[in-house]
Amino acid sequence: GISSIMKNNILATIGASIDTRGPADRYKIANDIKEWLETTYGKRWAVLIGDTGRYQLTASQYESKFMRVNETNLKWTIDVFQQVP
Repeated sequence: GISSIMKNNILATIGASIDTRGPADRYKIANDIKEWLETTYGKRWAVLIGDTGRYQLTASQYESKFMRVNETNLKWTIDVFQQVP
């Protein structure tokens, strides 16, 4: 799974990308996070950002590395997971 150290690093990266890009550029934020994850923790990561309350992920093609973040200020749900090879 995702360790507490890994979780803290992911949260810091999400925050830094939002601060750098601004909330209007979700695609680049998701891509920044994905590229950082793949550089840091290996290949096959996915990052999905949707509006909280209107977003639902249905997936079965991920390993035990899955994390959901609710960004309350922006009302976003961010799912981060490593895909099955």
